Amino acid sequence: MTALAAFWQFDGNTEGDAAVTRMLGAQAMFTPHARPGAPAQEWGDDRITIGLRLNPLLPEDIHDRQPLEGAGGRFVMMADLRLDNREDLAQELGISADRLKTMADSDLAMAAFERWELDCVHHFYGDFAFVVWDTRERRLLMARDHLGTRPLHYHVGTLPGGGRFFAVASMPRGLLALPWLSMAPDLKRLNGFLALLPEIGTNSFFESIERLLPGHRAVVTAEGGMRAECWWNPAPSPLRLASRDDYAEALRAELDRAVRCRLRGAGDRVATHLSSGLDSSSVTATAARLIAPGRVTAYTSTVRPGYEDPFIERQRIADEWPLASATARLYPNVDHVRVVNDGTSPIETLGAGFEFMDRPILNPCNHVWMHQINTLARQAGHRVVLSGQMGNMSLSYDGQNMFPQLLLSGRLLRWFREARGHVRSGVQRRWRGMILHSIGPALPPALWTMLTKWRGRDMDLSAVSLLHPERRAQAYAQAERAGFDLSYRPSLDSVELRMRVLRRFDGGNYHKGSLAHFGLDTRDPTSDVRLIEFAMRVPDEIFVENGAGRALARRAMADRLPREVVTERRRGLQAPDWHEALTAKPELLDETIEGILRSPAACELLDTERLKRLRADMETTDLRRFKSMTSYRLAMLRGTAVGDFIRRASGAN
Repeated sequence: MTALAAFWQFDGNTEGDAAVTRMLGAQAMFTPHARPGAPAQEWGDDRITIGLRLNPLLPEDIHDRQPLEGAGGRFVMMADLRLDNREDLAQELGISADRLKTMADSDLAMAAFERWELDCVHHFYGDFAFVVWDTRERRLLMARDHLGTRPLHYHVGTLPGGGRFFAVASMPRGLLALPWLSMAPDLKRLNGFLALLPEIGTNSFFESIERLLPGHRAVVTAEGGMRAECWWNPAPSPLRLASRDDYAEALRAELDRAVRCRLRGAGDRVATHLSSGLDSSSVTATAARLIAPGRVTAYTSTVRPGYEDPFIERQRIADEWPLASATARLYPNVDHVRVVNDGTSPIETLGAGFEFMDRPILNPCNHVWMHQINTLARQAGHRVVLSGQMGNMSLSYDGQNMFPQLLLSGRLLRWFREARGHVRSGVQRRWRGMILHSIGPALPPALWTMLTKWRGRDMDLSAVSLLHPERRAQAYAQAERAGFDLSYRPSLDSVELRMRVLRRFDGGNYHKGSLAHFGLDTRDPTSDVRLIEFAMRVPDEIFVENGAGRALARRAMADRLPREVVTERRRGLQAPDWHEALTAKPELLDETIEGILRSPAACELLDTERLKRLRADMETTDLRRFKSMTSYRLAMLRGTAVGDFIRRASGAN
C-alpha cells in the first residue's frame, strides 16, 4: 500500500509543495516497508502538487516510478494499488509479456487510463485508489476499487488569505496535517456508526474531511466542484450449469484464482487466520496447495483450556481449535499456532482505532484476538496475512433467502420439504423460527421487531446501542433517508441482500491501520470481486440442499477439507471469553469511562446514564448470557470505543 497526497490551489500553486510534504510526512506510518531514506515522490505545476510515499509489497514495485505522466504529458497519475488481472489487462492493452515483466501495476493503470480514462475502472480487478491530474482540462479525477480496500479522503477549503483549494490524502491524518484544518470528531457520522447504519454518505469520522465512497469515481473542477458516481453496480445474469458438481468445480476455480492473486509478493511463506468455519479453512487449505513447497502459518484464536460457558447457543462453537486442527493436519506445509487471550482487555486496544485507523473500532472484543494474531505474524516475519471475512457473501453464501421466496410465491410443498430438512438438522432454526424467517419479508418492520423480541432476540436500537435517546430519532431518520431497514428483516432478493451487506462497511482504513500498526498487508480472497460476482450468478437453490445452507461451498471443498469441517453446521463464536479480561482489569474501564464523562461531545452523543448503570451492575451480572452480551459486548463496549475516539479526536485528556 502507498500513501497518496495532492494539493490543488485553484488560483495558483503557492502552498502545494509544503502542503504535500506535510501530508506525506503525517502518513509515513502507512509505508513501513519504504526504503530507508527514500524521499517522497512528487510532481507539480502552477496549479497542483501531487506526491506519494511508496510502500513496496509486490515484486514489480521495483519498477515503480510514480507519479507517472501519460498521453504526452496530459495526465499525471499517482496510485495505491494491487492489480490482480495484470496479464488479462496487458492483453487488452496490447502489451507484450516481456514488456509486462518490467512494468509496475501503476504503469498498467496509466496505460489503461490513457485508453479509457475513468472507464478504466471497469477493466480493473484488485485493490486500488488513484488520483489523476488532467493538465489540459485542469481537472482532478479519482476512483476507488469495488469494495474500497484502499481509502481516499479529501477536503475542500479556503486559505487564510483567501483562495480556494482541494486537498486529497489516503488517510484523514494526512489532511489534518494541513495548518488550516483543526481536528474535531464528526458527530453525525458517529451517530450513524453507533446506530449500526451502513456507512453511507461521504463524511469521515472527522469534521470537514470527506471520503470517496467504495466503488465510486469522481471528477473535480474549479468551476463545477466535485461530481461523484457509483461505478460498480453489478446486475449478474443467472448462470446455468448442468449439475451441482459443475457449480462446485467452477467455485473451486474462482477460489483458486482469488487466493493465487493474493499470494503475490508473499514469497514462499504466508500467514492466515484459521477458524473452524468453511471460509478461513478453505482459504488456508487453498493457500497451502498453491504455495507448496512454501509454508503457511495458520493462526487460530480460541479459548483458554478449561473454559466453560453453559449459555453457549446450540448453533455456536466456543472452542474452534479441534476443527481448525483437523484442517491444518491435512497439509504438511501448514504450521498451526494456537492463540489464547494473554489477558488483554478490550479496553486496552481502543486507542488503536484513533492512532492507526483514523476511526473507532467496530468490535473491540474481536479486535483483541486480531491484535494478538497480527502481533505474532509480525514477530514471525510475515508481510501478508490472508483471511476469509467476506466469505458469507461469496464463497459460503447460505441461500437462506430461498425459504421466503418459496413460501411467499406459493411453492408450499417445496418449502415444506426444504424447511423440514433444515429443522431436522437441529442446528439453526426450529419450526417457529423457520416460519417467522419465511414470512419476514412480508411483515411490517414494527411487527417483525416485536416478534423477534418475543423470541428472545431483542435487536432494537435501544438494546444494542449506547446512543443517546435524543439521538435515536436522528438515526431513524438517517436510516429512512437511506432506505435502510433497522428491523433487519429477511430479504427476498439475494443480490440486493449481498450488495447491502458489502456496502454497509468501508474497510479501507482498517487495512491501512494493519499496515501501520503491524507492517502487515491483510488480504481477503473471499472479497475477490470476480468470486463475489460469480456467486451472485449462481441460482439461489444451488446454495441449499436438503434444507442445509452453504451447500455449494460444502460440495466444492469436500476434497480439500476434513469431513467434520465440511459437515459442521454450527458456527464459531468469536471471542466467547471476552468478559474475562474485561472484568479482570475493571480499572481500565473505569479510567476510560471517566475520560468519556469529561468530554462534552461524547456526553452529547452517548447515553452516559445507561453507561454508568451498566458499569455499576457489571460485577453482579453474568456476562455470558445473551441479554448481557447484547448490553455489554455490543452496547457498552462499542459505545465506549466511540466515546474514547471522540475524546481523543477532541483533543481531550
